[in-house]
This record gives sequence, C-alpha cells and structure tokens, in this order.
Amino acid sequence: MGLFIGILVIIIGLPILAMLSRQVGNSQLRQIGMAIWFVGAPALLALGGWLIYRSL
Repeated sequence: MGLFIGILVIIIGLPILAMLSRQVGNSQLRQIGMAIWFVGAPALLALGGWLIYRSL
C-alpha cells in the first residue's frame, strides 16, 4: 500500500506543485513561486521515496 501511495505522491504531487508555483510566479510574487518549487519538490520526492522505501 505504501508503494502505491508513494508513487502517487510523486506522480501527482509534482505536476500540481509545478502548476501552483507557476501560477504564483506569474504574479508579482515571483520569488515565492520559486521558493514553493525549490522547497516543495525535494520535500515531495523525499516523502514519496520514504513511503516507497518503507513498503519494501
């Protein structure tokens, strides 16, 4: 179960995070959009990887 959830977190979470950071980045808050991406992407990858690792 953790393997499936970990893969979903990575596959679904990263595009959603990219869209969110791009929409915030298109406004006057460009630095916040970049920060959302640079902090959120490694966090999502770490969370998905940890869930996959735990399930193996």
